[in-house]
Amino acid sequence: MVFVVDGDAAVRRSLRFALGIDGFRVETYSDAESFLRFAERAERACLVVDHHLADMTGVDLIERLRARDWTIPFILTVTNPSPALVRRVTAAGIALVEKPLLGNALLDQIREAFAPASNIPH
Repeated sequence: MVFVVDGDAAVRRSLRFALGIDGFRVETYSDAESFLRFAERAERACLVVDHHLADMTGVDLIERLRARDWTIPFILTVTNPSPALVRRVTAAGIALVEKPLLGNALLDQIREAFAPASNIPH
């Protein structure tokens, strides 16, 4: 399962479509609070979250999930990250993919998130 949290409806639709073509199950959410309210923990999952959400930052969401003992891989997407943000997410073990989402950078990170298993969950 790939959870996507992004305030941009076009990004959510694009990622649902593209990741679906690649065989992933995808759930999308428009904001952090919706994700926190409705998402059910999945054993084999990863979270792709935009840093600039309307209700909190992507890093804040990840920190809240970790406080709830979520141990899935986290991938933060952001446009022009500051050096301080890069250091913060790197130190926290969060993968970072810069927007715009060109090429296979995000898909490569998602595949890497599932790499320890013998196969990618579809």
